[in-house]
Amino acid sequence: MSIYKTKMVNGKEVELTADEIKELEARDKEWADGELDRRLEEIREVRRPLFVEADWQINKLNDAKGDASKWIAYRIELRDITKGVDTVDKAKAVTMPEKPK
Repeated sequence: MSIYKTKMVNGKEVELTADEIKELEARDKEWADGELDRRLEEIREVRRPLFVEADWQINKLNDAKGDASKWIAYRIELRDITKGVDTVDKAKAVTMPEKPK
């Protein structure tokens, strides 16, 4: 049974046709099916500036002949954060790694 039953037309409630209901349900399914992709994109958007910062820190430490190993490990964690994330629940559980001190 569909949640869709009626629509408003010129201020009057009118029943939806079977084709209209089918179209609305197809739209809802398409949206639901894309949730994993949307969540992965959100993770990537958060991760992008963290990559930039990590690269900057690594280059700064390398230029100063410092130890960049913690930042390199952090960057690898960032890179790998979406590996194996193949369900919405896994995507919801993703947390960004802690930055090196």
